[in-house]
Amino acid sequence: MSHRVQDGIDAAARARRGNAGPWHPILAAVEDEPGVWRMVSPLGECYGVIRMLEIGGERGYRAVTWAARSADRELIGYYRTLRTAARETHLHHVRSHSRAGSANGR
Repeated sequence: MSHRVQDGIDAAARARRGNAGPWHPILAAVEDEPGVWRMVSPLGECYGVIRMLEIGGERGYRAVTWAARSADRELIGYYRTLRTAARETHLHHVRSHSRAGSANGR
């Protein structure tokens, strides 16, 4: 086995960078009980709930907006993966902060 000096330099650079990849909304998911995740903003506010479920022998995830009363929550959708459910719940939250219409207000 042969090693080059550059291999060591490259390995040290990778170690300094850490293992941080691009941020994904799954990082905002907090699992309080098995199979139930709250989507939490950096300010600590809950903005969505994702629940693992089984329908017709198939497992998936149901995403809803957060509200104190379950009856006040809005369905975002059903998804096959937690990663997709988290992404769509986050996008729904981001879109809820924008105004309808074009960027210039017309």
